[in-house]
Amino acid sequence: MKKVLLIFNIIICLFCMPLTSFANNTDEEQAKQEYEDAISENWKEMLEVSIQLDILSAENKSYHLNWMALEETSEESKKIVDRIQKLEAEQEEAEESMEPYTNAKKACDEKLNADGANAALENIIRIEKDLLKDQEALNALWKTVTELQK
Repeated sequence: MKKVLLIFNIIICLFCMPLTSFANNTDEEQAKQEYEDAISENWKEMLEVSIQLDILSAENKSYHLNWMALEETSEESKKIVDRIQKLEAEQEEAEESMEPYTNAKKACDEKLNADGANAALENIIRIEKDLLKDQEALNALWKTVTELQK
């Protein structure tokens, strides 16, 4: 008898439960998927440039670390390192902030605004490419310093 009552109670609970919980949120999921598809190309490009930037930055830091570990350095390499440090300072001063664009991207993510997100991503990519050019210039100077030490 207890088993019958238990089964009966379970069946009643299932029928009383709102069936909307089983409904698919297809419109919301579809909008999210369309948004992600719309920004995917810019997102991929931003990530690729970001990876390149990280790699160059790591190379430059390793060159700097290796130079600092040297006991003897030539005068010419010291001059180039001074030039590198001045160039880094100038680059930092002229560097445009990505913060407004990352904040705009976050706001567009919440609203699923693909046009706004793409615009923000394009600006982020532009800034990262500028940083990449700066890092490439520094990398070339560090390679020169390394060659002088050989």
